[in-house]
Amino acid sequence: MPYVIFSIDNANDTHAMAKFLRHIDTRQAMQQMRGTMAHCVGCYEGALEPSFILTRQDYDTHVAPYGFTDGQICILECADDTRQPCFLEYGDGRRENVGQMQEVSPVDAMRRMNWTYRLDLNRYFATK
Repeated sequence: MPYVIFSIDNANDTHAMAKFLRHIDTRQAMQQMRGTMAHCVGCYEGALEPSFILTRQDYDTHVAPYGFTDGQICILECADDTRQPCFLEYGDGRRENVGQMQEVSPVDAMRRMNWTYRLDLNRYFATK
């Protein structure tokens, strides 16, 4: 099952974040989602941002159609099998293979321009 790591538009705006979190919380409370959302801290091209991970199906059903990510440059699609590649998916439909996801040390993550920290796991991840 593929997963998507993404941030939302205006993630630093309290109202935008609250609206998104209420939306997801309602979907989870109504048992409409296949998985649960995990909170992350992402670094994309050196810029830190709050981010999230959801199943691809949950993202396609409960996030993308509601415009929460319309202004994002891209999202990251990851397979649950770390032997499979991850893909940056751009708004125009273009996909770029960025390699396999791997766990990295905090020091290694800070040396990179792109990484994800999962708060629930207390672990850093980056593509090869």
